[in-house]
Amino acid sequence: MHLFELSLVFITMVLCSGLMFYFIRNHANPDFQKLYKDDDDDELDMDDLESHPSSNYKDFLANKWLSFGGGFYGLVAVLTYIIVEAQEIFDLLNMPGEGDVFSGIGIGMLVRFFIDSLMNFITAIAWPAYWMNTGQAPFWQWFLAAYGGYVAGKTLVKTYYPFKNG
Repeated sequence: MHLFELSLVFITMVLCSGLMFYFIRNHANPDFQKLYKDDDDDELDMDDLESHPSSNYKDFLANKWLSFGGGFYGLVAVLTYIIVEAQEIFDLLNMPGEGDVFSGIGIGMLVRFFIDSLMNFITAIAWPAYWMNTGQAPFWQWFLAAYGGYVAGKTLVKTYYPFKNG
């Protein structure tokens, strides 16, 4: 059972980190480039980078990632935030009672949703405490599988989609 759970964690992190590094690999934002390059890479010439509009979903995800600190910690924080928010929405839609969930929307519900969203942000920032009590595998094994998946995803993207300078 532990092996299956740890495999899911590893595969999830490979896919998520691979996607994020693929999204930011040639982005003009220097903060994104700091996440992508290694210390041994050549210095980046920002004039050679293409400028992308910041209104698409890739920039939204990358900006969220940076707002949580970037790197491994930031990626797990974003994933934790998405999972916790999805659980809240699922619970809202499966609320017993009235047939139409949206008919009872009022100021109180909007304030409660805002407060819950803020609490979910705090939960995401403190993701180690959230994930310590989740799953069957010990936390240190979960952490190693997640970090290994993060490094594998980053390495795969950097190997097969190198930074294009010029």
